[in-house]
Amino acid sequence: MSDEILIPTVFTRHKRQLRALLLEDQCWFSAHDLGRLMGMPQLEERVPRNLDDDQQRWAWLRASHGDYEDELLLSESGVYAVLIHYYHPENRCIRQWITQHVVPCLRDALRHDDRQPRRETLHGPTQALTVLHWQGLLWVPYRQWPELPAQTMA
Repeated sequence: MSDEILIPTVFTRHKRQLRALLLEDQCWFSAHDLGRLMGMPQLEERVPRNLDDDQQRWAWLRASHGDYEDELLLSESGVYAVLIHYYHPENRCIRQWITQHVVPCLRDALRHDDRQPRRETLHGPTQALTVLHWQGLLWVPYRQWPELPAQTMA
C-alpha cells in the first residue's frame, strides 16, 4: 500500500470511466476501472499474479464521488498485457481507444508549448469529444464528425 495521493484524469467510454494519470512520463491506469470496461469486475484481484512488479503499483486515487481509494494502478505495458492475457474480441476496441485517445491526451496535457498542437477532451451531457487545439482553433477529427449530434452543427 502507498501513502501517495494522486488526482487522475477521467476518461469515459460507453458511460464507464477510466481513471488514468501520467507519472514520471509513464501512463498509469486504474485496474478497477479497466476491469469494468472489460466486463471483468474481479480483474483487480487476478492481475497481480500475472504482471511484473514494474507493471503495477498501489496509490490513493480520487474517486468520482470525491473520496480517496487505495487503487491498484497498471502501467501502459501492464494494460496491454492484461488485454492480451484476458483476450476477448471486444478488447481490441478498448486497446485502440487507449492507444489512440487516452495515452495521447495524457501526454498532451503536460505539454507547455502553446504553439504545438494539443489534444483535449470536451465532455458533453451524453458524450465526450476529442479535439485538437492548434493555431487558435479547435479541430475535430474527421472520424468523429458523423458522431456529432445534428443540433451542434447548426
